[in-house]
Amino acid sequence: MKYLPKMQQLHVFRQVVRSRSIRGAARVMGQSQPAVSRTLRELEQVLSVQLFLRGNEGITLTEAGEAFARRAEWILEELQRAAEEVEQINHFSQGKLNIGFSSLIALSVFPAVADSFKSRLPQASLRIKEGQLATLLPLLQQGELDLAIGTINPAKVPEDVIVEPLFSAPFCVIARRGHPLEGATSLAELSRAKWLLPEANIGYYQQLQDELNEFYGQMHEAPIRTDSVICGLNMVLHSDYLTIVARAMSTPLFLQDRLTVLPITTLPSAQYCVIWSQKSDLTATARQFLLALRQQCQNYPW
Repeated sequence: MKYLPKMQQLHVFRQVVRSRSIRGAARVMGQSQPAVSRTLRELEQVLSVQLFLRGNEGITLTEAGEAFARRAEWILEELQRAAEEVEQINHFSQGKLNIGFSSLIALSVFPAVADSFKSRLPQASLRIKEGQLATLLPLLQQGELDLAIGTINPAKVPEDVIVEPLFSAPFCVIARRGHPLEGATSLAELSRAKWLLPEANIGYYQQLQDELNEFYGQMHEAPIRTDSVICGLNMVLHSDYLTIVARAMSTPLFLQDRLTVLPITTLPSAQYCVIWSQKSDLTATARQFLLALRQQCQNYPW
């Protein structure tokens, strides 16, 4: 390749991918459709490859286009991160930080972590995305998140990330107070109960499903699956469902007098980790957040 793509070509290409049409990209970028089409043709000429297939229903990426889109997204995000870190060093700002974590972090250590972080960098911009790692990992790999926190199966760690263990969280079965089965001491007693279980295809909940596969097969009714904490709590409180959560989430949102932990001690614990990309160094802002996160996780009564 004699020449590398220009930054403007990368920006136009990314917007076309996001908009899924040249017309949509032109509207977002304030350019004419012919100008966007011309930039795409120039990019394809530089790369000597066809990136898009044009049809009556719009455009679709070729195999080469899919590969280039992943790299281009990361390049632009990394360049933005580099510019922000230089700005921090020059004392014009304290940087931006995009992080993602599960509801356990939101309902436990995050308020204290945020206070500690903000006391050190009061002008830093902090954006939070809540979700399971199945949702967060692609965003991390694309450069849209700096850090992700959650559980991950040690046997299925992607090759392009760094994983640092934070804490181990025991899990438990919860029910509403007064539930007919609240005195059960084994999972075998709960096979005819109504269950609502977390939905995830990565991390601890997948591991839990593997370990409890025999019990799941004994359930009288197929469980409802959801990744919504609010939906899960509402079903437990008002429809006599049981669910499995981290013990640290057994008394969230001032519901201690309405929820109870069943005396079952056979559930395993989950290893929670903080994860970031191998492709780039953590910014100074991310390192400050990570420091506050480590301190709070170490002292929290999981």
